[in-house]
Amino acid sequence: MPPPQPYGPAGRRPPPRKRGGGGFAALIVVVLLFVTSGLIRVAVRSGFDTAGHSGDHASYTYAPKPGPESGGVAETSANPLLADPGSPLSPAQCPYAPWSTQVDAARKFFESAASCLAEAWQPVLRQAKLPFTAPKLLVTASTSGITTPCSGSSSNFAAFYCGADQTIYMPISQLQTDMFGDHWEVYLSVFAHEYGHHIQALSGILGAANQQRRQNGLYSTAGLESSRRVELQANCFDGMYFASTAGGKSVTPIQAENARKDAYGRGDSGADMRDHGTTEHAGDWWSTGFDKNATAQCNTFTAPSGQVS
Repeated sequence: MPPPQPYGPAGRRPPPRKRGGGGFAALIVVVLLFVTSGLIRVAVRSGFDTAGHSGDHASYTYAPKPGPESGGVAETSANPLLADPGSPLSPAQCPYAPWSTQVDAARKFFESAASCLAEAWQPVLRQAKLPFTAPKLLVTASTSGITTPCSGSSSNFAAFYCGADQTIYMPISQLQTDMFGDHWEVYLSVFAHEYGHHIQALSGILGAANQQRRQNGLYSTAGLESSRRVELQANCFDGMYFASTAGGKSVTPIQAENARKDAYGRGDSGADMRDHGTTEHAGDWWSTGFDKNATAQCNTFTAPSGQVS
């Protein structure tokens, strides 16, 4: 395994609807690690104002182990999950545990969210005749001492999904809680995005997309576009879940709008590798999921290149 390759110049264009004057520098750290027949992409994202906060984003990414082991259908655009007219996530009330940066409390918060995400997604996969298993979850205070099949023993990672062990890793130290404080809707959105990668893995989308990326070249124009389609679809699935939980009145309209603004602050800047999509498209796909709430509407793999740039 080659050593981590840090990447990412400072600087990011301001997100939409930024309050107040003054620019700020945003640090992006991306680590690319090759694992057996797979790729880990790890990032620290930045630059959003929610309810008066501004600064670095809570992070999200995925680290899949591509292949047929998920039991889904190895298709992207033609995957049964995305067949017309698509399935919604039904409105549902979720008893989220109180948020705290204390590890035990944060773990209970994400566990409560995971239960609700499973209840939301399981019937959708069943309807598409796809398998469902809940992901494992590891919530820690930091990345120190954490070894994963995707990242090895490196401690340079943020919140991410590892397909090799179907686990979502949520290190609290990487969620920029000093910036977002008690705005737990931001952390919920990060988690729902990672859960979206798990849904992609179960359906077979993630393995098929990564196979296409390897065939085209990881950093080729086509390879990077495949990565953007994966990430933007996870944004769309994130938005769908917020439609479900907002419909169940488990988040307020203001919290849902904060999550939407958060999505519009994420994405690639001009100096990035262009593997996540522009901030505009990141927000647009989240909004598509929230506003339309149908899996077929999240088919980023049939979208024109201009909508996933």
